[in-house]
Amino acid sequence: MVKQFRNIHIYLSLFFLPVALMYALTGVLYIFGVDEDSGASKHTYTLKVTIPQGGEIEAMLEYLKANDIALPRGSEPKLDKKGYLRIGSVHYFAGIKKLGEGTYDIMVFKRSFIGDIILLHKAKGEWYFNILAVGFGIAIAILYLSGLIITLFNSKKNRFIQYVTLIVGFIVSFVLGTFSVL
Repeated sequence: MVKQFRNIHIYLSLFFLPVALMYALTGVLYIFGVDEDSGASKHTYTLKVTIPQGGEIEAMLEYLKANDIALPRGSEPKLDKKGYLRIGSVHYFAGIKKLGEGTYDIMVFKRSFIGDIILLHKAKGEWYFNILAVGFGIAIAILYLSGLIITLFNSKKNRFIQYVTLIVGFIVSFVLGTFSVL
C-alpha cells in the first residue's frame, strides 16, 4: 500500500511542479509588493469627437486602427472600476471613458509576464487555468496525505521526532496566523 502512495506522490508532484513553482514565485513577489501592474505599459489618448450612445467601443477601435495601435482580442465590453468601458484580455486591453461633452479618454494597457502570472495566481484570467489551479489544490492535499502515510506509517526510525515536528508545525502556523490577523 505504501508503494502505491509513493507512486501517487511522485507522479502528482512531478506533474504539478511547474504550477507549484509559479505559485511560490508569484506569492513571494506579491508579498514584497510586486503586483499584476508591475512592469505594465499604459498609454492614454484623448479623443475629441461626438459618439452616439452605445458606439464607444467602435469609436475606440477606429481610433486604435487609425493610429496603428494593436487591437485587443475581441471580447464582451465590461465597465471596470475606473469607469472605462473596456475590451480585451487580462494581458492586453483597451478602454474608453467619457471625460466631458465630446471628450473621451482611451487607455491601452499591456501587462508584463510577471503581471500575467500573478493574475493567474489570483484566478483573474480565463477559466482554463483555474481548472489546473483547482487540480493543484486537490493535489496538494493528496501529496501531503501520501507524504504523511509514507513517512509516518512506513518509517519506524525517528517516529517521535516526526510527530513532534508535525505538532510544532501546527502550533507555529496557528500562533503566527492568529497574530497576523488580530
